[in-house]
Amino acid sequence: MDEDEVILEPEVSPLELLAAIAQSDGDITNMLSNDELVRIGSEVVEDYGNDLAERGDWEEIVRDALKKASQEDKRAVKTYPWSNASDVNYPLLTVAGLQFNARSYPAIVKGDEAVSCKIVGADKGMPVMGPDGQPVMQFQGMPVVAGPQGAAVMTPQGPQPLPEGAQPEPAWQREPGAKAKRAQRVRDYMNTTIFYRMDDWEADTDMLLMQLPIVGCAFRKVWYDAQRKKHCAALVHALNLVVPMTAKSCKTAIRMTEKIPDQYPVDILGKVLSGYYRSPDFLVGEEFDERPRLLLEQHRLIDIDGDGYPEPYIVTVDHETSEVLRVVANFSAQDVITDDTRVVRIVKGAFYVKYDFFPHPEGKFYGIGLGHLLKPMSNVIDTAINQMIDAGTAQVAGGGWIASGVRLQGSNRTSSMYFRPGEYKTVNVPGDQLRAGIVERTYPNPSPIQFQLLELMLGAANDISGVKDVITGDASNNGQVGTTLALIEQGLQVFTAIYKRIYRALKDEYQMLFENIGKYGSEETAPDYLEVLDDPHADFQADFQATDMDIRPVSDPTSVTRMQQMARANFLMQFVAAPGVNPQAIYKRAWAAADVEDLDELLMPAQQPNQAEMASVEKDASQAELNRAKAQATVADSETARLEALAKTFAEGQRMGMAA
Repeated sequence: MDEDEVILEPEVSPLELLAAIAQSDGDITNMLSNDELVRIGSEVVEDYGNDLAERGDWEEIVRDALKKASQEDKRAVKTYPWSNASDVNYPLLTVAGLQFNARSYPAIVKGDEAVSCKIVGADKGMPVMGPDGQPVMQFQGMPVVAGPQGAAVMTPQGPQPLPEGAQPEPAWQREPGAKAKRAQRVRDYMNTTIFYRMDDWEADTDMLLMQLPIVGCAFRKVWYDAQRKKHCAALVHALNLVVPMTAKSCKTAIRMTEKIPDQYPVDILGKVLSGYYRSPDFLVGEEFDERPRLLLEQHRLIDIDGDGYPEPYIVTVDHETSEVLRVVANFSAQDVITDDTRVVRIVKGAFYVKYDFFPHPEGKFYGIGLGHLLKPMSNVIDTAINQMIDAGTAQVAGGGWIASGVRLQGSNRTSSMYFRPGEYKTVNVPGDQLRAGIVERTYPNPSPIQFQLLELMLGAANDISGVKDVITGDASNNGQVGTTLALIEQGLQVFTAIYKRIYRALKDEYQMLFENIGKYGSEETAPDYLEVLDDPHADFQADFQATDMDIRPVSDPTSVTRMQQMARANFLMQFVAAPGVNPQAIYKRAWAAADVEDLDELLMPAQQPNQAEMASVEKDASQAELNRAKAQATVADSETARLEALAKTFAEGQRMGMAA
């Protein structure tokens, strides 16, 4: 073969290349040229910078709010009206954040339960249907067939007459209550995964509910870690997730960039050696740079196969050098929808769940929090408080004017004197001249309008933050249960709306976890599922592929506070003795509102009615009804006879009157 001969590799079609990318496991940078990697890295850093600048005003307010809420607002020394004048930062945001966290956290995290599952549709079971279109009946696990002398049981020895009094049951393809049992299994396993398999989920939830009211939004990242073979969820601060302000949601955002700060080169090197990252140039050289680096993990669209339709990828880039460390396909082969010739649509993977406090009034991506809403009020409150403190300081400190002829302490010049409490000083001036030569400066008291303004601002801030006396426990109420419940719900109007937004986000998070468990269920998952549940009927694949379950939070968005729950429980307790009411259910709800554990141990199992007794009762009731009917008939006959006699007497009277 000629040395100059060029061997051409067979051309790969876009669909073939896309299929290879979809089936790839992990990093695909080896499938890209250096020029492509340089271009992708530059675009990632450039788009990140544009998105960051676009949200500049929102970020500035958030950073200022976080400083005020943490009481770490480092400001320059105040010089007006004098140096080191009062510069109080009233903890308005701090109190509002603490109140919100204290109410929402116990309502969301209840012991070791966070997820509940509700079945969709009926749960009456599905019987096995015979050729005649009728359900197949069975008795003690053996089919019931029609025999010459009536129904018979098909035993191994052949048909046997059905025992007297036997009650055949349908043979079930799916037994009644099977959906509920499956939902119970899924619920138990998901709660176990959240509280005992995930790292710091509960602690992250606590932090999320502290940041949410101040910042306005927060994010949770839910994913499956293939290296550790475990499901993960982590809190992502809103400042560390950069998204275009025009995006409508996490699912539809064209680009999302997660900032991963403080990544030391030694940690990056470990991932390079494990094959997770490609080797960057900043790790190559005689001197090892120990400075922490900022990495960008950007979820974006890139047209790698060159068919004109961009595919979703996850690109990790070093911010300083724009070097690409990792490129991963954010789709699987099942997510690619084609018409056999070209790609029609690609469903991208979802990782982030957004928690909103207040949606942005202009429809922008990032929500607004109390840091945005209370900033003007906070400035007014701080100014009013500082002015009143400065006024009190001026009145206490005193000051004024000393006549030029007054000499203090024998001095030839006028000087100032400073007194300690209870101290007297001698001066070389007669008392009358001293009084005449010193004029004290007077300071007016703060205006009552200033106190009214402060009260008005604090009241408006409490209205916005949802902090009411009846909620915090500062108000006394001796009214009826309904009155208390009405007061609580009125005080929680703002908070309840926010809590419903949190409820929706939690539902999305749990649904994402449910799908990940079903999608990435490995060989270890099924045995772990059986071990956790101790249920021989547990089928991991069937349970987590089902579409007839509604995965939702165990918390109730309409019953937020303990006071609400107890008030509702007290309301139900009024109907314990009412006819047609299940008292055990009422007791169970009341004890659940009081956080009483192991409710099933407290409630005695419901007694099954005795069939003979029920028949006797029904017979007695029928006889009683018959007796009542007979008595009513006798009364009716007597009344009829009385009326007929009365009519006859009246007729006789009429005839006698006419004869006369």
